[in-house]
Amino acid sequence: MATTPDAAPAADFFDSWAFLPDGARLRAACDDGDVAAALSIVRGLTPHDDVVAALWGIAGRSTKHDRVAFTTAIEAADDGTPLARTLLGIRYIAVAWAIRTGARAEHVSASQFEQFHDWLRRAERILFDVCSEHPQYVPAWEARITTARGLQLGHGEARRRYDRLAALDPQVFAAQRVYLQQIVPKWSGSWEDASAFVERCAAEAAPGTLGPLLVVDLAIERWLDGAKTVPPATVDAVREAAARSVWHPDHRGGAGTATAHANLALFYTLAKLPADAWSHFEALGETPVEAMWKYRPDPEAAYRKSRDAAAKAAAKTAGSRVGAPA
Repeated sequence: MATTPDAAPAADFFDSWAFLPDGARLRAACDDGDVAAALSIVRGLTPHDDVVAALWGIAGRSTKHDRVAFTTAIEAADDGTPLARTLLGIRYIAVAWAIRTGARAEHVSASQFEQFHDWLRRAERILFDVCSEHPQYVPAWEARITTARGLQLGHGEARRRYDRLAALDPQVFAAQRVYLQQIVPKWSGSWEDASAFVERCAAEAAPGTLGPLLVVDLAIERWLDGAKTVPPATVDAVREAAARSVWHPDHRGGAGTATAHANLALFYTLAKLPADAWSHFEALGETPVEAMWKYRPDPEAAYRKSRDAAAKAAAKTAGSRVGAPA
């Protein structure tokens, strides 16, 4: 199933901004349709993963206003800065993917594809200008990896864009994840290329960064493709990746952390290891993010059911340890 941030969140149960500084203020600004206020909050964010998450969150917000009104508000807030221009480009991408939907190509009509590509071309023109005038602006390069995929510009062009971004900041988890989507089989890639990229990101990851956890995305993609069992070697690799990233003492929390924990919880759920999933559900607390749970038919219901099962399994495991001999 082809996916990209949609123009409307699946449910209010998921909160993509809970792990962002000033996430509550950002949400309120978007709910009020005050794009200028939202942009002023984003200007204070670091690192790049937080900026990217905030921009996609704003762009994908339907708010209390209709989609046309909110798109118009984003256009009106364009002050010529790379931040505002990139937000506008990402909004056009979000609108495009909402029209296309997440269905496989054979289930998308010719009219949908025509509108999809029209909106993506609008986004690409804006983002091309940003990257030409501000070649070091990472969020615009991240967005252009998605337009390359949607416009079917080829793996070589998508890789060129990813490499330009990685030369500026090699640890942007959002960019690694979106490029991985380009090279899995559902987008005419291969498991071999995808696995090689995952291994490279893990090998080049700085301590405490999220690159090692691309193995989780890859494992979930394989499960979705029909691999209904998870090999023990993959479980071991995921445990090692978690130790090197979200559980590492040098890890700095942010939007990417929430995505990582959500995907780890899903991975262990699919691997039928609910007790292992619990620590990741627990890390998210009452503010979960959707992440790859969006692949489930009813993401919220699936998340709640899996979280409850994980809590019970973890409690049972803890209880058995209490009664064990010293």
